[in-house]
Amino acid sequence: MKAARFHAREDLRIEDVPEPELRPGTVKIAVAWCGICGTDLHEFLEGPIFTPPPGSPHVLSHEAAPVTLGHEFSGIVEELGKA
Repeated sequence: MKAARFHAREDLRIEDVPEPELRPGTVKIAVAWCGICGTDLHEFLEGPIFTPPPGSPHVLSHEAAPVTLGHEFSGIVEELGKA
């Protein structure tokens, strides 16, 4: 799938990435609409602010740069993870 990936300040790339694995407690959503959040804009222009550097994964998401930005979207739930 295609994703906008944040690598560093002013370094955003559209890349082919594997579809995320459906983990327990998560859902798979077919995205219908997507927007740009002010947080993502600040991350791009001034960051990294919230994105953990390579080698230091986030304690909850376990992700580190490069990361797929975006949380302003809507869609249809396609699949439920366990729990």
